[in-house]
Amino acid sequence: MYDLIVVGAGPAGSAAAREAARRGLDTLILEKETFPRYKPCGGAISDRALSLLDFALPEDLCERTITGARVHFRERVMEKHKGYRLTTLVTRSLFDDLLLQKAKEAGADLAVERAVDYREQCDRIEVLTKKNSYSSRFLVIASGCQDPLKERIRGRAARDGYGVCMVAEIEEEERRIEERLNDSLDIYFGVADLGYGWIFPHRGYYSVGIGGLASRLRHPRRAMENFIRCNGLPEGQRLHGHLIPLGGWDGRIATIRVLLAGDSAGFVDAFTGEGIYYSICSGQIAARAVAEQPDPDVACSYVSLCKEDFGDELKYARLLSRIMHSYPEIFFRILTCHEEVLDRYIEISAGRRTYRDFIRWLVPRLPISLLRTL
Repeated sequence: MYDLIVVGAGPAGSAAAREAARRGLDTLILEKETFPRYKPCGGAISDRALSLLDFALPEDLCERTITGARVHFRERVMEKHKGYRLTTLVTRSLFDDLLLQKAKEAGADLAVERAVDYREQCDRIEVLTKKNSYSSRFLVIASGCQDPLKERIRGRAARDGYGVCMVAEIEEEERRIEERLNDSLDIYFGVADLGYGWIFPHRGYYSVGIGGLASRLRHPRRAMENFIRCNGLPEGQRLHGHLIPLGGWDGRIATIRVLLAGDSAGFVDAFTGEGIYYSICSGQIAARAVAEQPDPDVACSYVSLCKEDFGDELKYARLLSRIMHSYPEIFFRILTCHEEVLDRYIEISAGRRTYRDFIRWLVPRLPISLLRTL
């Protein structure tokens, strides 16, 4: 009989398990894959996300420190550098493995088994795998947006409730990476329908990808191949696809004894698709709620604390996404032609500005015709 079972060992699950174990809760992680495992992702970890960790990342895990961004839209290019770190680039498989090891060091147990079902009873949760049955007081589902377990709480999202991404890792010499990008992220708007493309400089390779609304990006593989070709990168790469939730704050995220965290709860930046900060944060909040609150109050406390911590950010990111989707030509022209707009936006990833502040500054500068549609 555990105090907490966590399904999924990604950032949300490992953060929940570490926090719970450090607080003295008997904790079990159920993970379907053996770590380290491949994870398609650009690998940009914001300083805001790193600030949630109670340990420093090993130097060999930090492949590149990013201080600037280069944004493209059609023939326009805008580049802006700050005098401080905006984000750190890592290989996600290694980063996720580190978080899992830290959870185990704190005392969490790990079973490499796929959770296939659960039964919620008045005083406990029974979690079923193909091999075993485990019991606990509470369950955190942190296994991503495609796991059917979370659908019992949130339901199945429609196609327009997801984004689709294609990712490739393209090897390159360090000298060429530094010449091309060095300490900048390359962002391309307009290459995916209502989404963007990216080229991120890692150690010995580029992370290259595109992402857009699943309902609008009908041929993601074809769009990705075109993106690689247009940027002069070697063709014939192995491509990896994955879905991400549209992001925002809507739908149920908890029952009395079951809490959804990270992507399972839809906690994703609707404008960029970034979710690591919200995964770590929601996982930690879930563990604190289980540790500190009487059983009947855990779910209510969890929802309230998440909303208090980042509810506004998700709401305003969704609003910025709506502006982009309504008038992409106007929005991207503003972003790539006005240095102050880009300068203020990239401060969000460093945690020096909130989406709320950015939106309130931006809206008075937008065309009246655009504002009438929001």
